[in-house]
Amino acid sequence: MATTKDFNFTAKLDIFDSDKARANYQMFCDHAVAEWGGDLDATMKTVSKDNPFQIFQTTGAEVWGYENVREFYRDRLVTFTGQGFHAKQWVFTDDVAVGRGWFKGSPKGMFFGTMTYGKPLFFAMTLWLYFDEHSLIRGETAYSDGAELHRQIREGQDGDVSRELY
Repeated sequence: MATTKDFNFTAKLDIFDSDKARANYQMFCDHAVAEWGGDLDATMKTVSKDNPFQIFQTTGAEVWGYENVREFYRDRLVTFTGQGFHAKQWVFTDDVAVGRGWFKGSPKGMFFGTMTYGKPLFFAMTLWLYFDEHSLIRGETAYSDGAELHRQIREGQDGDVSRELY
């Protein structure tokens, strides 16, 4: 079973001074380890059953509803495995978390609504996580440069996740 030691959690971390924000951070850690470790059932235990969502603004992909989000994760665990988002900074509040960092990976197949072919991708990304009243993840919205993503799908791009991001 994967643990936080198996992945990169070295981002600058700002957590509001509240029990709810700390609970949200812990839920994020549980979610990330489960997802990046390839455990679909453990991933879904961290997701709200109240109409959760996945939105990737770059491609226009939107997934709504618990069973659809489950299917999204099932496909993601085939298309791409391991840690994809390498945050440089996280901010956790009572309702939302915002991370900025790098996506790095080589997905093959449908990737957030866009077909990919296994070429390496490396691009800046901002990720918003929304939490319900029980700190379960209600949804995720990712933002990145669409033209750059499509260029990289065609040509590939490697990079160093330790590179500074402004």
